[in-house]
Amino acid sequence: MTLSTTLRDDGILIAVIDRAAKGNALDTPTIDALGDLAASLHAGDQPTVRAVIITGAGERAFSAGADISTLRGLSADAARRQMLHGQDVFDRIEELPQPTIAAINGVALGGGLELAMACDLRTAATSARLGQPEITLANLPGWGGTQRLPRLVGKGRALELILTGDPIDADAALACGLVNAVGDDAVDVALALAARIVRHAPGAVAAAKDAVLAGDRHGVREGLRREAELVGQRCATPEQRAAVEAFLTRRSTPTTKADPS
Repeated sequence: MTLSTTLRDDGILIAVIDRAAKGNALDTPTIDALGDLAASLHAGDQPTVRAVIITGAGERAFSAGADISTLRGLSADAARRQMLHGQDVFDRIEELPQPTIAAINGVALGGGLELAMACDLRTAATSARLGQPEITLANLPGWGGTQRLPRLVGKGRALELILTGDPIDADAALACGLVNAVGDDAVDVALALAARIVRHAPGAVAAAKDAVLAGDRHGVREGLRREAELVGQRCATPEQRAAVEAFLTRRSTPTTKADPS
């Protein structure tokens, strides 16, 4: 088994890439397992899942990237199909209605960083190192790195990382916006972040993700159209109406002051 999962009582699903001896490298079975997990969540097979944390087994690696042995002697067409398959799986992860957090517990290089960037948020251990070293193999990122990295850190910083192949440490990743938080244990930090999200209405969380992704993929005009549509949908839900009434009731209730006598 290349991917193990644990569903906690609070609805947070932890998925662990379980190839520690290989630096949690992403071979085809591992990519397929990630795709199967995404498909299951999209299908609603696990309705109690409120958030997903993806991490790597052990302490050395979130994922050292694609399994390089699978690239040896590939034809151009086979390589293109392999990249499209990985892109499709990472797209399905990005499109999940549940928030996803990559807990980067060690190195996240190449395809490993591309997987992390397909998640909504990223936490990193203080010892983590992140990078896109494909240029050192006379190639370029193929699982979304050329597209997602500039959107996270800006074109100039992304090109520096892609064209030099140099990794950065967790503090530098935090400073440039590549990760959201850094701590001694990336999973613990991710769990704390997930807890702040899952206390809110799942439908609202999913809608917010949907609107952001629409703008990211199709531009601001489409993003704004989708945003307005989703706000309209949410306003018609019992949970949104109940939340508004509760807020207005709290605001209209006078605070009782203690009797000074």
